[in-house]
Amino acid sequence: MILSARWLVPISSPVIEQGGVVIEGDRIIAFGRIDWVRGQFPGHPVRDFGEAAILPGFVNVHSHLELSILRGYLEGLSFWDWIRRLTWTKYQVLSREDIRVSALLGAIEAVLSGITTVGDPMDLGASLDAVIRTGLRAVLYQEVFSPDAEEAESVLAGCKEKLCSLRARILNWEGLSTEDPLDHLIGPPDIVTVGLRKHRVSLGLSPHAPYTVSAPLFKLVHLLAQAERLPICIHIAESEAESQLLESGSGPIMDAWQQRGIVWSAPQCTPVEYLHRLGVIGESTLLVHCIRLSDQDFGILRATGPSIAHCPKSNWKLRHGTADLKKLRQGGLRVGLGTDSVASNNNMDFFEEMRAAYFNPCWSTRPLVKEHAQQTETIGAADILRMATLGGAEALGLATRIGSIETDKQADLIVIDLSQIHAQPVYSPVTTLVFSSRSSDVILVMAGGEVIMEDRRLKGLNLSALREQTESIRQKLIHVA
Repeated sequence: MILSARWLVPISSPVIEQGGVVIEGDRIIAFGRIDWVRGQFPGHPVRDFGEAAILPGFVNVHSHLELSILRGYLEGLSFWDWIRRLTWTKYQVLSREDIRVSALLGAIEAVLSGITTVGDPMDLGASLDAVIRTGLRAVLYQEVFSPDAEEAESVLAGCKEKLCSLRARILNWEGLSTEDPLDHLIGPPDIVTVGLRKHRVSLGLSPHAPYTVSAPLFKLVHLLAQAERLPICIHIAESEAESQLLESGSGPIMDAWQQRGIVWSAPQCTPVEYLHRLGVIGESTLLVHCIRLSDQDFGILRATGPSIAHCPKSNWKLRHGTADLKKLRQGGLRVGLGTDSVASNNNMDFFEEMRAAYFNPCWSTRPLVKEHAQQTETIGAADILRMATLGGAEALGLATRIGSIETDKQADLIVIDLSQIHAQPVYSPVTTLVFSSRSSDVILVMAGGEVIMEDRRLKGLNLSALREQTESIRQKLIHVA
């Protein structure tokens, strides 16, 4: 198969006008100007999308698909009240089936937004069914919670059991009962397709945050991740409440812990320094948010080399502020974009996320490291688009497989319509994509060579049934509000 369009945007090489990309199976085997491609591969059928751009699929390094049903439900709360309300709702109000519907809702939105890969911390395993049913590529991080040090060993044992269960479910997904309640929302893929999609899913661990995971549990999870060669995802340096807990043993989280009888002696350091003292930051660690960073924290990050998930809209929406992207780039850190949950962000439009990253106030301040001033004084559309694609792939450890249009990489591709009035005229497709395009302009999504969305439709999706189910859950939520 050959996909062609007015613009081909490989990310790792210059834009090609009148370009084409050749796909065989799940891989890209060639790309270039369409006249050259046709000549080299005369037997391949061509799909020409006209006034459009073909580019790698977006890599959303931080989502929470299981929380999608809470979009707009937690408005106007302080961060700790937001966390407490979310936790109570998830465990006391929503059923497991509600969470499965919620994850499916989020996965469908991701595909429609041009996202082909998600880094998704999940608690109840619902994201697994969602990504296999929609065809998304995913790193699914099993979440781990418990601030009580005495529970560390038992919680770790439960984590191991969940990992075993997830691996078994991935292995046997096509053999599971076809009488699944999700079948009436989006039909299950056939056995051959499931076999292909399972290879797009990998697992990791997510000890959630310093205020939900004890120090002994952090260390145990880190050792498990090393033994199993699994990546780790941690929420860190996000809120004032978190900083208060670690730096002075005060604030709303401390008050909540005292009410629960949890013993805590503040380490009197920043959240990043705390993780560093525990020895849990490394190159396979994805640190999410990283808003409240000291100069010493930046030094720790440069020395330990983790990846960073930047979630600009969520950070602003929850009134935390924003990460200093300029300084993160100066430190040579791998930075990808994430939407966070739509419970905090309200949508998964990756074009909005790119613009929010570009409009970060740090770009209007003076350079902090003089020797890097020339390369990071400002940021351009190409830098932002790279952050949304190849940068995200680097952050998730997938850059050798996805994130750019290159020979032998996986065919994770999207086609963006640039013919609409809001995109005209197109002087630069990269500039247009970052500053003018919308998620509704995404007209084709391909993961591993499989078309998973075309003409704004997902195969097997019963949209009216999904809306009906979503409304039923909404009614449940508003009656306990």
